[in-house]
Formats: sequence, structure tokens, C-alpha cells
Amino acid sequence: MFVNHVHLFPRELRPDGTLDAFLRVMEAAGFEGAVGFAPFSYQLEQASRTDNPNVWLARILADRPHLVGYGTLDPKKPSAPQVKQIAELGFRGIKLHPPAQKFAIFGDWAREAYAAMEEHGLTADFHLGVHWHRLSEYDPLLCDEIAWHFPSLRMVFEHVGGWHYYRQVLAVIVNNSHRGNHLYAGIASVLDRENQRYWYLGPEGVEDCRWQIGRDLLIYGLDFPYNGLPQILRDLEIIRGLPWPAEDIVALLGGNLRRLLGLEEGAAQTVGGDPSAKK
Repeated sequence: MFVNHVHLFPRELRPDGTLDAFLRVMEAAGFEGAVGFAPFSYQLEQASRTDNPNVWLARILADRPHLVGYGTLDPKKPSAPQVKQIAELGFRGIKLHPPAQKFAIFGDWAREAYAAMEEHGLTADFHLGVHWHRLSEYDPLLCDEIAWHFPSLRMVFEHVGGWHYYRQVLAVIVNNSHRGNHLYAGIASVLDRENQRYWYLGPEGVEDCRWQIGRDLLIYGLDFPYNGLPQILRDLEIIRGLPWPAEDIVALLGGNLRRLLGLEEGAAQTVGGDPSAKK
């Protein structure tokens, strides 16, 4: 299993979110590899730290080839130079959280970032879903505008927009599936009805995703440390219990992410038909 969406923190920020804490989870759950996210700049500031979160992540992941780094951007600084540095650090993508980081998902600053990410071949991994900020600034349908203006930008939409928005996120993916087929549904924090109600999709919602966009565009993520080992093991139990072919489970639990990261060859299959095609 190769899993996405692992937030990593210095010990003074989250003792349960350190690299060592995650390595224990990784061993207990049997993961072969993972994508780790740098902390956001505002999070380091809360701990009175002034170091660069991307340099910090590069340092702690050094000599760990089974862990892939994704950087983060500081919205108070020009975005393109930050994207360039992240690429030079050897990272494969950037985690973007518009409502928490307080930037407009299709504003000027963000569009500069997307252009630079497209140029450097970095994946944009978005938090999507209600998060207590102005909805107009991170409406998931704006991701269709991103896909239109930056057609080769690879994107992962975490939580698939959550309970409130997952159909809109699937609409964006379907609408662009014939323009490269590189937009993914992030299956993270969507299987706990009581503790993740705003992002909850349940097995039925995950099946909706597979039905609409196919198995090849689904990526399982942990949302560690916001989900600890008990929640992660429960997720895996639910996923392994889905009435899917074994190869579909394998794709969700790492095969698709490996392909996105360039660790495996192949192309995602487009499901459904082209509504513009002649019958």
C-alpha cells in the first residue's frame, strides 16, 4: 500500500504528528510508502518558528526514498519562486488549503502558482470542502476553471469536496476526463460518519465516485495525524470490505498514486461515454 495525505509536524506543534509517530503507524498498518506534506507557514508561526517548512520537510525525509514530499506555499509571499524552490528540493507536489491559508482558489496569486506548478510538473493537492471561510473563495466548481486554464496540471481533490460538494467535484473530474484524465478524487476522511460528518461520504459515496469516474482516479489518503491508527485501520477494513474486484482495491490503496507520482507506468482509464460523440 502506498498512501497519500500525511501531514508531518515538528514535535512542538503536534507530538502525534512527527515523522517518528507516522513511521510507527506505517509499520503497524503495513504501508510500503507515503506522501508527506510540509506544515503550512501559519502553523509554524503558531509555534514561533521562522524556518522554511519545505526545507524542514526535505531535511527530515532525506534518505527515506519510500516517503515522497509535497511542499506548501506561504500566501504572503510571491508564489512562483516558492514553487521553483519546492521543485528544486525534489518534491513531487504541493498541498493547498485555500480556506485555512486564506487565499482565493482562482485569484491572481493562486493562478501564478498553478502556472509555475504546471511548468515544473508538480501535482496540486487541494483540500476541498466546507472549512469555515467564505465559500465564494474556494467553491469547488472553480477547479473547472483551473483545469481549463492549466490543462496539464495534475490535481487531487481531497475529501472529494466532502458531503456538501462531492457531486460538484465529480462534475469537474468528469468534465475534464477527455482532456488528459489527470484529475483525482482524494478518498481521505470520508468514512467516519460521526467524527467526519462534513467530509463523510461513506461506502456508498465512495462507490458513487468509482461509478462516475472509475477506479483509476481514486487515491486513498490518511489525513494523518488528524486520523490516528484506529481510524486508519477502520478505513482499511471498510475499503477491503467493498464489493469490488481485488484489482480495484489495489488501485485505490496505492496503484493510482504510484502512477500519479511516476513510480509506475500506465494511463488512467476513462469511464463512461463522451456526450458529444455521435451515436
